[in-house]
Amino acid sequence: MLAGKYNVVTDGMWGSCGKGAIATYLALRHRPDIISTTNMPNAGHTAVFEDERKFIAKAIPSGSILNQWIPEYHPHIVIGATAAFHLGQMLKEIDECNVGHAITIHPRAGVVTDDHKAAEGGEGSNSTKHLASTMQGSGAFLSDKIMRKPGLRLARDYEDLKYFMPENNMGALYSQATRKFPGFGQMPLHRQLNLLLSQGTTILHEGSQGFSLDINHGSHYPYCTSRGTTAVNNLADMGIAPQFLGDVYLVIRPYPIRVGNVVENGVEVGNSGGCYDDHEEITWDRVAEESGMPEKVAQKLFSTELTTVTKRLRRVYSFSPTQVAEAAAVNGATKIALNFANYIDWSCYGCNDAASLPPKVMQFIRKIENITGLPVTHVGTGPRTDQVCITRAWA
Repeated sequence: MLAGKYNVVTDGMWGSCGKGAIATYLALRHRPDIISTTNMPNAGHTAVFEDERKFIAKAIPSGSILNQWIPEYHPHIVIGATAAFHLGQMLKEIDECNVGHAITIHPRAGVVTDDHKAAEGGEGSNSTKHLASTMQGSGAFLSDKIMRKPGLRLARDYEDLKYFMPENNMGALYSQATRKFPGFGQMPLHRQLNLLLSQGTTILHEGSQGFSLDINHGSHYPYCTSRGTTAVNNLADMGIAPQFLGDVYLVIRPYPIRVGNVVENGVEVGNSGGCYDDHEEITWDRVAEESGMPEKVAQKLFSTELTTVTKRLRRVYSFSPTQVAEAAAVNGATKIALNFANYIDWSCYGCNDAASLPPKVMQFIRKIENITGLPVTHVGTGPRTDQVCITRAWA
């Protein structure tokens, strides 16, 4: 991770590649001053500590939980302008991570209401059920924000969030800047962040969803999400100047997934979309067989490979060189993080020593590097923060 830069963790597929695990690992290893996100309720990221403690983030970055898990590390949390969240979920996560003293929320971030969620999940013209959407209200909220609907309330309009506005909750990091830059506390958040970066502050941004779901550049419109998901979008979402962009970690998995279709009373009423020409939709049984997964673990796949938000069984595909090549090129990736390496060869499950990775996994890593021209610097072999291998000295 580049010090004094805005580093991004982004997903190179259709999501569910384990960005939460990689982002939390990077925060734990490199201790950035600020960790940020612009997540929405249609994505959930999971962090699992080495002692099996688990945190599921839907509103704040996964790494926020390190404030509880690591006594000596207390990053400042920033929620950007294009984020949206359920108010109760935001307050719950702030409390769970104990970051109320160290979180800043952009005044124009969104609050998704029950009405937004109901609109997407109903049968009317606003319903996104036919797309097998997560139907959490994210698109409905975003539509209201774009249309500047009368009565729409943003984060700045909620009394419960007043303390977390930029002018009220600076934290120790910001207190130092206030002394250096007169009027710092009254500046717009994007101005504050750029000033901090100019003084050597390091930021780690946890992106949301996946490149192939990008509304403009993804694989299968309209079977996509409601906004841009690339690293450059993440830069713009936070109002960061381009010269501050640091490392872009592209997170992938060997068998990409799509959210499950919506089936009601045995009838498919929502389809999550197609795949790339060099993809093949396969079964979880095949993944288990090809990886040498123990039968007991294979039987649990149908309960573990559920999306964080919808709890539907994920659709699974063979690997596509086209998908990864496009994602790496458009995102301007500098490093690749391969998660779920144990789905290639189960013998590496839980491994955190790159020298111990089996030949089958190393062959796959070389394949990725040949396709993208980029180093695979991190390999996740399990869900925990201590189940990551560093495969390059410069990682």
